[in-house]
Amino acid sequence: MNSRIGIVEIIIMLLIVIPVDILEAIADFTSGIPILGQIFIIVMWLADPICTFAIGFWLWMKRLKGLWYIAGSMLEWIPGIDALPIRTGALLLTIHLANLPLAEVTKIMQKPGLKRLVFKLR
Repeated sequence: MNSRIGIVEIIIMLLIVIPVDILEAIADFTSGIPILGQIFIIVMWLADPICTFAIGFWLWMKRLKGLWYIAGSMLEWIPGIDALPIRTGALLLTIHLANLPLAEVTKIMQKPGLKRLVFKLR
């Protein structure tokens, strides 16, 4: 299979994104605790942009748009929603769309109304 993002890259990307999502959930649930909550929130203010930039730059270097990943990362900045693993799901969706075989893209494009959507995603 000729994939644009290999299995080793997928594992490394997930090893970066999953811990950040877990820390974000912990930060959300501990925000009411006086000192511990503030420490987690400060750590997440630093980890959020670093993770978004690192994976976004990685996708850019692979010459992929990564629009779904960037959109998922921007949703993580909304308080309350950031406890959900949106960034991980957006990364998995981006990886799936990048590794989608050309035959699948052709099959999707033959459905009415989806041509514009597929061209925007890739």
